[in-house]
Amino acid sequence: MKAKVNKVNIRMIQDELLGLSVGALVHVTDPNLSLDPVFASEAGPDVTEACLEIGWCRVGSAVMTTAGNLCCEKLIHAVAPRWGEGSERGKLANLTRSCLWLAEEHGLKSLALPAISSGTLGYPLESCARLMIAEIIDFTFEDIKNLRSVVVCLENALAWEVFDTEFARTLDRLRARGEGKVKV
Repeated sequence: MKAKVNKVNIRMIQDELLGLSVGALVHVTDPNLSLDPVFASEAGPDVTEACLEIGWCRVGSAVMTTAGNLCCEKLIHAVAPRWGEGSERGKLANLTRSCLWLAEEHGLKSLALPAISSGTLGYPLESCARLMIAEIIDFTFEDIKNLRSVVVCLENALAWEVFDTEFARTLDRLRARGEGKVKV
């Protein structure tokens, strides 16, 4: 599903995140900004070097680096919370906002992000969808100058269905309350 909320086009897709050509891709990582070997190989040594140079980032925060060999302009390294570590909701909300604002502040027009913290980090998919979509929608009400497209890229059909359903519900509530400009 896709919709324009205020000035931002938002889409839910099922696809491979690394294959998207956008301003910035969100890479989920740990506080040491570790890169999966396959990801590091695809991105190239510049990304590994940039992460080593930064060194560390706290959970619920994000940093931006070069995209190396990837087809995007920048990479946003998102340090995602693990379900059960405490304050997960606040950390995930802050992290989602941080990713959006990093893209905006660096003049990027588009951003693609996965279902942060779901999967191996154990965040329940439905809660993740509700929180991330709410943060993305709230962001559209800010004074945005650059970011015009946000893509939530989901790795499987179940995740896509959960996010797509939550997105539709959220849009219905916005339209029913007359909040913002919503065009589906």
